[in-house]
Order: sequence, then C-alpha cells, then structure tokens
Amino acid sequence: MVTEKRSFCRLCGSFCAFIATVEDNRITAIRPDADDPVSRGYMCLKGMALGRLHHHPNRLDQPYMRVDGRLSEVKWDAALDDIAGKLRSIIDRHGPQAIGAYAGTPAVPCASLNVWRGFMASLGSPQIYSTVSVDVACGPLVAERVTGSPMMIAQPDSDTRMAVLIGINPMVSHGHNYFMPAPKLQLKQWADQGELWVVDPRRTETAELATHHLAPWPGSEFALLGHAVREILRDGADRDFIETGVAGIDALRDAVDRFTLDEAARLTRLPAEALTGFVAAIRRAGRIGVVCGTGISMGAHANATWFLGWALMGVTGSLDRPGGSYFNPGFARNYAEQGWTPMDTTGPGPASRPDLPSRLGEYPCAALADEIEAGNLKALFIIAGNPVLALPDTGRLLAAFAKLDLLVVVEMMETATTAEATHLLPGTGQLEMSDITLWDFLNPLEYARYAERVVEPVAGRRPLWWMLREIGRRIGVDSGVPDTVVHDDDVIRPMLPHARAGFDVIRQSPAAVVGGRTHGWVAPHLPGGRWNLGPADLLAQVATADMDGADMVLTPQRQRARVNGLMNDGLANPRRPERPELHINPGDAAAMGIAEGEMVRVETDRGHVDVPARIERRYRPGVVSLPHGFDQANVNHLTDARDTDPLSGMPTLGAFPVRVRKRPADNP
Repeated sequence: MVTEKRSFCRLCGSFCAFIATVEDNRITAIRPDADDPVSRGYMCLKGMALGRLHHHPNRLDQPYMRVDGRLSEVKWDAALDDIAGKLRSIIDRHGPQAIGAYAGTPAVPCASLNVWRGFMASLGSPQIYSTVSVDVACGPLVAERVTGSPMMIAQPDSDTRMAVLIGINPMVSHGHNYFMPAPKLQLKQWADQGELWVVDPRRTETAELATHHLAPWPGSEFALLGHAVREILRDGADRDFIETGVAGIDALRDAVDRFTLDEAARLTRLPAEALTGFVAAIRRAGRIGVVCGTGISMGAHANATWFLGWALMGVTGSLDRPGGSYFNPGFARNYAEQGWTPMDTTGPGPASRPDLPSRLGEYPCAALADEIEAGNLKALFIIAGNPVLALPDTGRLLAAFAKLDLLVVVEMMETATTAEATHLLPGTGQLEMSDITLWDFLNPLEYARYAERVVEPVAGRRPLWWMLREIGRRIGVDSGVPDTVVHDDDVIRPMLPHARAGFDVIRQSPAAVVGGRTHGWVAPHLPGGRWNLGPADLLAQVATADMDGADMVLTPQRQRARVNGLMNDGLANPRRPERPELHINPGDAAAMGIAEGEMVRVETDRGHVDVPARIERRYRPGVVSLPHGFDQANVNHLTDARDTDPLSGMPTLGAFPVRVRKRPADNP
C-alpha cells in the first residue's frame, strides 16, 4: 500500500516541510511541500536525502554491549540490566554526580529527545553537556547580558534596508542561530530592496548574491563592528532611541573609542576605504540587521564580535523595530505575552576546571576530558551526538573515554563515537518519531508545525523516553517519564504550556499554523525597560581584543551535501560526495609549491592532519579552511580544550593559527 505523509526536516532549524511517499513502511520518495507557508516548496539536498539516511546500511537495529573487548549484539533486557547494574554500583561508590550526559545537535530540534534533561535532574547530577558550548556559546551569553534572557535571537528583519551577514553562509548552511528557509529568496529580497553586506574571508555562495562583500582577516570582525559603532555614535546614531531605551551607552562609547580608522584597518587588514564605505552604508540605511554565524562563534573573539553586532543595531535604533532587527517571540514559548524573568545563568564550573563557568545549567564540553581524567566522571550517556568529531583535542578525549566505567551511546547509526561505547542502543530516527517545532523562534516567522511518524520503528529501535524509563526503573530513580507515556505525543504535549494554540489544534492542522510577525514587544520585558549596551565583562573583552599577527589561519566551513558528521559518504549527492580537503588560496599554494590534489600536512602545536589540497580562489591569501565533521581528517586533532573563553566556556575551534606544508614523504 502506497501512502503520502506530511512531515518536516529536523536536520537544521529551518524545519522545511516535505511530503514522503511510503510503501510497506519504506520511504520511497521525499519531495518539498509546495503548499507550506514557511518553507515555500524549498528543501535542500540533505533534506531530500532523509529517506536514504533512514534506510542507511549502517542503521542500528539492535542493542550492543562490549563483551571481552568487542561490541556484541544482545537483547534489550541484557543491555539494560547491565547498564543499570553498573550505574547502581557507580552511584553507591561515587554518588550520582559521577554520571554525566552529553547531547548532540540532533537532540535540540527533536522535541521528544529532550527527556534526557529530566532524567539527569532526577539523578541529581550536574554533569550535563551539549553542543551549545562548542557551537554558539557566545549567543546566549550576549543575549543574556543585553536583555536578561539567554534565549533572545536577533535577526535581520525581512524588510530591512541593510542586512549584514558575518561569518555565515545560509546558501549552504541555511543559518546558525537564525535559520532561513528558502534562503535565496530572502537574500535576493535584501539585495533588491536595499543592501546586503556579507563579511567573510571567503567569497561564499551567499556573498555571490550580496551587493557588497568584505573579506577581513578571520577573527578581526570585532574591529570592523567596533569602528562602525564608534563612528555612528559620533554621527548617525538614533539619539531618541538611545535616550529612552538604552543603558550603558557611555561605557560602550569608551570601549569602542580605540577603534579609529587606522586601528581598525590594522586589525582587519582591510583598506581604509572599505571601512568608511561600510559606515557610510549604515548611515544611508538608518536601520540595519546584523547576524553572525559559526565563522564568528567558533573564534577567540566571538563574544566581542557578537556583542558589537547588537551594539551597532542598538545605536542605530534598529533593535526590535521594523526595517531593523526582528525578535521572534516563538509560537510555542510565546515570549511576547509571557515575557521572562531576567537571569544570570552563569554558575560555578566543574571541579577539574575552576577557570570555566557553567552556562545554562550545563558544564562546558571543553572540560569533559578533564572531569574524566580527574575521576569525577565515571559514566557518560551520549544522546544523538558524535563528540569524537565535535569536541576539541580528539586524541585526549579518546583516551579519556577509555577510562570510563560506562559509556552508553544512543544513536541511529554507526559513527566515530559509537566505536568507543560500552553499550550501544539503537534509537529511533526523526522519521520514526512524532514531533513539533518548539524552536520556531530561530525562524523569521512565528508558527507551529506538527508531524506524525512517517514510518513505524522496526527491529529493536526504541525511543529515548522508553530507554530512560526502563533504566530508571532498574536503578530505582524516577526518570521523569511516567507509565502513561506510550507515544511521542505524550512526551510532547506537556511541553506547550504557554503556546498560542494547544497541542491538539496544532496536531490536527494539515499545515503550519502561522502567527505572523511581531515587532515592538521586547522593550516592555527588558530589565528597567532598556537594552543594556554596557555589560562590564563583555566591554572588557571589547577593550582588550587584539590579533596575534599570524601568517596563516584556519577557518570553519559548511558543505552543501552534508551536515555536521552525517552524509560523509555521498548520501545526499552521490555524484559529488563531500570530501575533507584543505581549501587554500592559489598564491599561498604556489609559494609553498603545493599542487591541486597534493597531500599536505596541517599542524598546530597540538597535532596534525593530512589532507589533499584544493586550490580555491574564493579565499583571501593567508586563510585556509578545512570542514569539521570528518573522521579521517578531524579538525579537532588541531585544537586544544585549554584554549577556552572564560566567560562562555567556548573552546577556539576556528580562526586559529596553523602551519601548512607538503606532507613528509616518510608519512604516507
């Protein structure tokens, strides 16, 4: 029997809608939903490959347990009983704080996966980790300092006259902390109605659509923004907005005073006329929208750059105003009506790394190996994540994992991390679970969308809520998943206490329930009714940020047909599968005698990787790029977990100095 089912993709926060053709519980085709009001018939190569990913030959169908050093297939009861026995022993000997959990990026958009936090709360362990602290740690930090809420996301208004995209390539990634369904349509709208500025050391696919492209030295973008804030405060600021709605303006003015034209040109390595042209464009536009991506958030000066983007929108009177920046209150969280309690979510960090904070109730991932080495962490759950590829200092992390008494990995398919597990549990994939868009506030529209399971789980695949409930029963801990939960919907329903419409209304709607766009709602909920542009800790970083004068730096990069560590095998584009290659400017390659496709060594004091060279004119001289997420050329062999921001806990995973040379002949 052939049926068609509506659903939405959860590979990223764009949540593009699609229609799946299903025959005998197999997905035979996926096509974009042309009638969806949000994604408007758009879907990328990765989303189109969801069916092939679901039926991948490396899908996990049964539990595995390490026996005599090897992972062997076992029955569910055997795996769960063994996990519970080891957990009980660890709790009795070391306390529940010796048990940790790490969640990967796929655990964020899939609502029912978030039960892991309730399980950890029931255990009473603070050992909580997620990819937030190795991806966009600066975003919640800056938002919290400016607004009192870490969940505020500034994005360029769809009608802004000047959109500024920094270190982000939505034509490939679709966004970062702000996602853009059908990105080309929005980018062209910005370019056609005003100006679209792309700031990136590479002439990206997004830059090709821009009206202006600036290629500063990676990591120096704070100086570009600092100079613009300095000059706008001198001439062009929205004085009424500042006087009535901004706090800390004098401290901001003092912090950016150092960014003269000469100093900004020195730091960014941009010509002076490029900087003055940027400032002139801001004055022409009046209101602007600024958004940053992983090109910024993974760098050493992420906090300063991210904050100065907010500051520039503040001094131009653009924050939460039409034609400037837009803040999505969220259909589910409904911030416009509910507001928020101002908070500081920074707390003490792990015992092994007192130099680092906890943030948002999580320890920073940079401390994970330290906690294991110190004996503070004896057991770790990994939920839909691949930390071997995502976290810094890979060699040290692998050695630390080997010291754990228990490493339980819940995953849908084999990864670089599953090989390290003591227990491997086959989870349901996104097409085997019902879901709802709880993270719609990352989008340019306020909406909610529900999707029922496209296919039923087969073999031994089980939902995470079932696994945690079964483990909780065996160790005598309330997992937070009651016996009344028999379906994903039972987990999701309580997650919508403040939504604009109830769960059943959203569930029964054949398409997205769209609530429109709301401006001017933020100010009434701000502490004192003002945007805080004078946070002392961020301004201290702005005032001291500098560049190290490196001759060559490595930047992160997104790829069109893969997402993080998935689809490396050409699943999304079999004709041209993505490969780990070092992208290098032709002049740099010629100076080093490197030819196209030749094996080169990229190294830091921490380690090295060997990869083929790809000569790429899109990069400015001195900048090379190697994408994250490849096992055979893992960028994180080059990174150091000790090189970590003291405010956010974010390790430096991009825009760091490297040395490049031909691979030595004695190292094939």
